[in-house]
Amino acid sequence: MARIIAPGGDMTKLPDAADVDVVVEIPPQFAKYADAAMLRLLVLYPACRLAKQSGGISVSSPGGLAADQFRKDVLHAVYRERIYSETLTMRQALVAAVTGR
Repeated sequence: MARIIAPGGDMTKLPDAADVDVVVEIPPQFAKYADAAMLRLLVLYPACRLAKQSGGISVSSPGGLAADQFRKDVLHAVYRERIYSETLTMRQALVAAVTGR
């Protein structure tokens, strides 16, 4: 299904999507990245309520979003946060080597 750009510019709104209340399970090895990922997700979904609970992230939306898209975006954000966290020192070392700091 293609994403549709709504008049407000939100690319994640899908036609005929209902209110969403879903818990996205997070694998244990990714749990420590959930808080930072939730902060990033609030930028994408400012109208949603996100809450960390044991083993996952609870998402509540006033509507207009598909549950499958939420799951995908939550898991993607958690995975990106893990990559960011694990490569931060390497990136800092590269910048220091290039700039001579």
